[in-house]
Amino acid sequence: MIRFYSFLFFLFLSILPILKIWPDPVEFYDLPKLVGEKSYELKLKEMEIERKKVDIDSRNLRYLPSVNLEHSPFFESLRGDGYNRKGWNTSLNLNWNFQDQGNTVLTNMIMELEYERLLLEYRALYQKELFDQAFQYAETLKLLAFYDYDFSNESDADKQFQTVQKLYKQGIESYLVTQNSKVDYFFYKYNVIKSRLDQQKSQSIFRRKFLLKDVALKQIPEREYKILPLESTLSEYEKNLTDLNFDIILTVNQVKILEIQKMVRFNELWVPDFFVNVYNQSSRESYSGLSGTWANSMEVYDYSRNDFSRYARSSDADFNVGGNFGFRFPLFNRWLSKNEFDKSKIEIKLAKSQSQFLRENTGLYLFELIQQHNNLVELYDISRESKRIAEENYQIMEKAYKTGSASVIELQTVDRRLRDVMRNEIQNRYDLIQLRLQIGLLLGDTMKFLNNN
Repeated sequence: MIRFYSFLFFLFLSILPILKIWPDPVEFYDLPKLVGEKSYELKLKEMEIERKKVDIDSRNLRYLPSVNLEHSPFFESLRGDGYNRKGWNTSLNLNWNFQDQGNTVLTNMIMELEYERLLLEYRALYQKELFDQAFQYAETLKLLAFYDYDFSNESDADKQFQTVQKLYKQGIESYLVTQNSKVDYFFYKYNVIKSRLDQQKSQSIFRRKFLLKDVALKQIPEREYKILPLESTLSEYEKNLTDLNFDIILTVNQVKILEIQKMVRFNELWVPDFFVNVYNQSSRESYSGLSGTWANSMEVYDYSRNDFSRYARSSDADFNVGGNFGFRFPLFNRWLSKNEFDKSKIEIKLAKSQSQFLRENTGLYLFELIQQHNNLVELYDISRESKRIAEENYQIMEKAYKTGSASVIELQTVDRRLRDVMRNEIQNRYDLIQLRLQIGLLLGDTMKFLNNN
């Protein structure tokens, strides 16, 4: 029994390294979750949001007046006068500047808009990261399909070349046919090596983004994609681009920030600087030493030294309490403030112009993408039908070749046509998936057009 458990233990130890190098399976529709968990750029943006949230949480403290407490003890040794002096001064000042309070209200509004902008940037970055990884996922699968296709081509071309070579040795086929078969074999062999290199590069990009040593990409489920009606699709999404496209949303947010910054400049230009200042000052001194004169009331006769001396005195503290208020109105600096105010108005016009241009440009881009999509759907349908017909033609030609009614050259011609059609079908399928990802990204939801027809 002990031997049996020992055998199981050592078997587990031998399998453990294999389990560690087993590739991580990844499904296409799990990418949204994977991006949220693995994206380094998103983690950096999250930390930036947390830092801004600290400022948001403390924004109410900015409304408090300026309060300064100063306490300064001192000690002086006046050797020429023959005594020492020590004590302390304390002052408490409260200052309330109404212009600063107005700017604080506006600054907090800007801070809240900046926080909202960071959240929007996070969502936009998430969609961009998801698009990049989904696009790369589809690209890798396409290159893997090309590799399998080219590997199958190489294997078939090798068999065909061996067959033709035997027929050539038997005198049935010509030297030219044999050389053509050889050229076909090396052509497909070259494609196999190139396809393997391309898919390795593509898969490396996908792995490094998520820090995965090895992955096994599962196939995207086959589905039939329909043509998007041009007019109805544009009318549905074009009017809501301001609420869907993150680039446009961010420009609108920037316009709001600039408008509040213009109010700050207006405040600095026209609102007088009203202020209130309240203060409380106190001080206390004490003296010690020997020399002195009758003229100073703080001197008494020291019988232990037979001399008039300053004695260690702790006088009562002196208090001063007061306050003032008024306003300051800058004269020459106003021209600088006016320049900043004028510049802020120009910046708002520029931002609004950029936002409007981006909206129109995005609408035009959406129109072009839908047109490309519909053309690609037609190409994909044609390539699938062509593949079906080419497979039937190849089967007919293969039977004719076996019965001797067709030559090898005719069979090779039909075979090449079938392989070209198969490659076109693979290319069109994944191009269609990537284009739908692009339309989804433009409308703020990368996977939207892959979750429906």
